[in-house]
Amino acid sequence: MHSRHLSTLHLLGLFAFTALALNDDSFILGVGSFKLSPFDVIFVAILVVKAMRLADPAAYALPRGALGLLLGIQALSVAYLLLVSIDHPGIETGDVARDLRIVFYFLTTPFLCYKDIDTPHAYAVLQKYIIAACLTVATLMLLQQLQGFSIANPVRNVRLGVWAIPLGVVSLLYFRRTLRISGPKAYALTLYMLLALVFSLNRSQYLQLAVSVLLAMMLASGSEVRRRVVLIFAPAAVAGVLVFASIGYLDVLTNRIFSVERLDEDSSYGARVQEMQGQMDFFAQSPVFGKGAGFRSWVMGENGFELSTFAHNSWAFYLMKFGLVGTIMIMLPPLLILLLTLFRRYAHPGLELHRRYLLATAPIYIFIDSMSGGLAYAPKTAFTGFLLCYCLSLLRNARAMPVPARDPADPGNRPDAPRRTLTRVLPHA
Repeated sequence: MHSRHLSTLHLLGLFAFTALALNDDSFILGVGSFKLSPFDVIFVAILVVKAMRLADPAAYALPRGALGLLLGIQALSVAYLLLVSIDHPGIETGDVARDLRIVFYFLTTPFLCYKDIDTPHAYAVLQKYIIAACLTVATLMLLQQLQGFSIANPVRNVRLGVWAIPLGVVSLLYFRRTLRISGPKAYALTLYMLLALVFSLNRSQYLQLAVSVLLAMMLASGSEVRRRVVLIFAPAAVAGVLVFASIGYLDVLTNRIFSVERLDEDSSYGARVQEMQGQMDFFAQSPVFGKGAGFRSWVMGENGFELSTFAHNSWAFYLMKFGLVGTIMIMLPPLLILLLTLFRRYAHPGLELHRRYLLATAPIYIFIDSMSGGLAYAPKTAFTGFLLCYCLSLLRNARAMPVPARDPADPGNRPDAPRRTLTRVLPHA
């Protein structure tokens, strides 16, 4: 009971929620060149809880098998980054801390919190935080639209949390009954998030949503998810189109989608090309170990874009800062987590459902987001750490959770139906 009281489960959920919904400048406290956000405070709280649990002998037990291998690789990566960041002439300590924070959020969070995701209730809690974050982001975005709505000069919302809205939509398709959300309410929430997503005018998220919903349908084990797409998602999409047509916004949306063919005429696209070229030039100067964490540089002069913090391509950013060796060591643990946890089937039906949910949403989110610089921004790497923790818990629970006996005639045996036989609390080994 004492170890359960010190669980990091809700802190992990708050970590993702604050990173998505509370990353606005009004919540950020500047400390020199370092910016302190609410999710930074939550991460410190997670570390405090883990330190308090060291008094529990079970907390010292190291995982075996694939989990042990992943933890060992992660420990080597963290040690390497700390060693190579100790002494870099001309680089400020605050800038080093800023860059290491970006990396450590998705590198260490999975291993700090995965043991506390140990029951179906815990997974339901994570889903509630995902949906709550998406609804909060959608509300803030729609309020901004109400304040500055214009067809002639449409408001493009670049709020970072918009990237998570496709995950919230798929959550309602997979876990509506688990979360005890009625059909009409699920439809209303889906429509609400879709409106906010489309109003953001972010083309990448349109693609992410389409791919995630398509994969969710293809990966569904039965007809339930496909039925929900027909009864919830499709009507919400049609209603959204009607709303945009009624306010004359369809032309704005169409122009935004098809303007991708004219990127060479887009000044922001030209700046992004210069950013990536500048980063790759610095990478060429130090290809093995990079320029180091905290390295600062600009494109188009010091009044232009800072390459070290305004990166639109995560891979160029990491190659510039950490070189080939550092980039491989940083990306290897997350890649192995995705491969070892999502590309295998689980005998436990609940875990298998969560695997399919994550397979439909997490890889496409990480891939598209990384191409737009997502892994170079602390709020996004915090949410990436949350998703990797979610994935890692499946690997552990596959050995710890008993597979329940199923009665095909029992209507309660839907994949996302709550199962009383699964609510056993697992030991914190």
